Amino acid sequence: MAHLAPAHWLAEALAPFDATFGAGLRCTRFASGARWSYEGHSAIVELSAPDRITARFVAPPSLDAISGLPAAPVYMREGSGYALTRAGCEQMVADMTAFFSGTREPQFRFIAAG
Repeated sequence: MAHLAPAHWLAEALAPFDATFGAGLRCTRFASGARWSYEGHSAIVELSAPDRITARFVAPPSLDAISGLPAAPVYMREGSGYALTRAGCEQMVADMTAFFSGTREPQFRFIAAG
């Protein structure tokens, strides 16, 4: 039953996130993770190793100056993701909250336009 232990502190780590964004917050699960969304911003969270989580942060699309087509900037936090621990999950929730609230650089680095 040790594998169930993280569920308790993960729910606790996510509680402030839900309280901050309320009914506007959406979560969609997929095979290897989940997508959290709020007002056009998304965090795509995936298990990258047995003890690591990665998150890609996607801002709402805007028009690309060169192509004239919509493009959504994608960011990641510096480092190799988050440890699958209480502290790692709390940091991920803090980063998701910052991103959904409008913080980008220097906390996040641009990695692509989707």
